[in-house]
Amino acid sequence: MEAIVLAGGFGTRLSHVVKDVPKPMADVAGKPFLERILSELIKQGVNHIVLAVHYKKECIVDYFGSEFRGAKIDYSVEDEPLLTGGAIKQALKFCKDEYVYIINGDTYFEVPLSLMRERAEKESASVMIAVKEMHNFSRYGKVSVNNNHIITAFHEKAPCDRGFINGGIYYLKKSTLDDYNDKFSLETECFQKLNNIHAFESKGYFIDIGIPEDYRAAQEYFSKKRPAAFFDRDGTINVNFGYVYKPEDLEFIRGIPERIKEYNDKNIPVIVITNQAGIARGLYTEDDMHRFHKHMNNRLRAEYGAHIDAFYFCPHHPDITGECKCRKPNTELFIKAADDLNIDLTKSVMYGDKESDREAAKRAGILEFISIPE
Repeated sequence: MEAIVLAGGFGTRLSHVVKDVPKPMADVAGKPFLERILSELIKQGVNHIVLAVHYKKECIVDYFGSEFRGAKIDYSVEDEPLLTGGAIKQALKFCKDEYVYIINGDTYFEVPLSLMRERAEKESASVMIAVKEMHNFSRYGKVSVNNNHIITAFHEKAPCDRGFINGGIYYLKKSTLDDYNDKFSLETECFQKLNNIHAFESKGYFIDIGIPEDYRAAQEYFSKKRPAAFFDRDGTINVNFGYVYKPEDLEFIRGIPERIKEYNDKNIPVIVITNQAGIARGLYTEDDMHRFHKHMNNRLRAEYGAHIDAFYFCPHHPDITGECKCRKPNTELFIKAADDLNIDLTKSVMYGDKESDREAAKRAGILEFISIPE
């Protein structure tokens, strides 16, 4: 899955609270807002992200580099502002897929991307827009949607008691923009003219940090710590045949994918903490392990509608690489996960099959441990 994130915004309306960085890099509860967007995309299976950048692009490039949490990062640099349509058309040159997700870099919207894709394919939509129902708003323009999920009109900003808004996430067929110039507005010059734009409603959390009030609301939302479900990997999620790293050797332990799905449905992050001493022993590489994790998530999504939000691993073995702080029962990986994902460890749960899993959870402050029998 590929996504383009429009990250070239100046942040003019936030200039007195966000200084010297482009708007998507505004600090929100200790992390750039753009990092939160990318983390959500990667969590849902996006493995190639193109960042469309312009204003102060260096701070974005320096921060994310060419890879972020296993996803490849490319940069589409605008020498001058190309407006939304032009920025997307230029960034599409980096994409290989026929359909690409488009994300506004100043908007965080929790949308089930795989379901959005399935709907777009089922309805043969060249463009699908994620919409959000809102009440008592005037900041956003309303979109009218008929019973067939077709957007029939885009309305100017005006006070509205109830209605759908454009949530800033699109699933777009690349060829849709072939006949447009290099500089144009996607919303006014493209969407207003197309007759077959489909709507995908999501009830997920939505925030646009474009104005100071909503920027403060985002700070408050992302500052709240939440519980998580931590899982050991081998012997807990998958059958442990001994140094499992080949995709064809993945066999889920009965009931665990369904349990992961339960946490997904409650919006509780699922985090894997795993010792991978086979890397230190030279039995497989970190790339082999990442491929296995990608395969695991792909199967969870395809077969159970579930997913793992993040994988944290220790590649060491004390007899080979010496002592480290990340190998369970040590707690470094738990602390890092809690910091990365704003987790309250004391309200979290740990699943494991070994005493080292139990001990690690106890040391990290996790009060509930669920043992998976061998």
